[in-house]
Amino acid sequence: MRARNSAAVAFAVLFSSCAPKPLTLPGGASTPLTDTTALVSALDHCDEVTTITAEIGLSGKAGSQRLRGTLHAGFAPPESLRLEAVAPFGGPFFLLAGIDGRATLLLPREDRVLREAPAAAILEALAGLDQAPSDLRAWIAGCPAATATISNPRGYGADWAAADLEGGRRLWVHRRPETAGGWRLVAVNEGPLTVEFTEHTATQPGRLRIRRAAGPRAAALDVRLELRQVERGVDLPAATFVVDVPAGAVPITIEDLRGSAPLREAKARQ
Repeated sequence: MRARNSAAVAFAVLFSSCAPKPLTLPGGASTPLTDTTALVSALDHCDEVTTITAEIGLSGKAGSQRLRGTLHAGFAPPESLRLEAVAPFGGPFFLLAGIDGRATLLLPREDRVLREAPAAAILEALAGLDQAPSDLRAWIAGCPAATATISNPRGYGADWAAADLEGGRRLWVHRRPETAGGWRLVAVNEGPLTVEFTEHTATQPGRLRIRRAAGPRAAALDVRLELRQVERGVDLPAATFVVDVPAGAVPITIEDLRGSAPLREAKARQ
């Protein structure tokens, strides 16, 4: 029972604000692009993205529950991550770190640990976000995927272009007057999932919005990430992605974490 308390406070505090309107993407007929300058302009920085760190302000909804929190994040290729849910005072609410797509979650205030589980499954249990660390690393950097081989480039008028990626993912770039002719990645689609990129400084987005329509196996998701202090190419030693677990920490499972219903409990306590 104690395990649900830390996760609840860390990832699910009620907040009152209206969600911005979703981005409207162009429809209708497109024109094949023979000149891919727009795509190159929006994506040429992605080949340089290796390690990345950021402070992330989290808000939004997973299902019917509202989310809010602050995360300190670090990522490295191919699938390494570290996330700390920081508190206004005292130690972190949780530490999540690992390599090769597997991670350990420590709830230090409750002395509980979930060892060596799929990182995406832990993120899904905590906040409804079932994504690989490499996806989060790419999106924070303003890229559609960790590796992106595009096909079928096409234009929608003078200011929009799209292209397909492997695995059914689609990217969208847009040229806005305030960018003085520059193109920026503004959205990625994959099935029911849409990622929106806004408030750019050059190619770096200042905000992400991750939306997923409700399905038979997943609740609706609408998560917004405010990206602060983003740094690329940071030296992240191997110890960054290791959790120092106290000897007496009590083990829990993914089902324990998911079954604790941290979002619902956090709402009930407010």
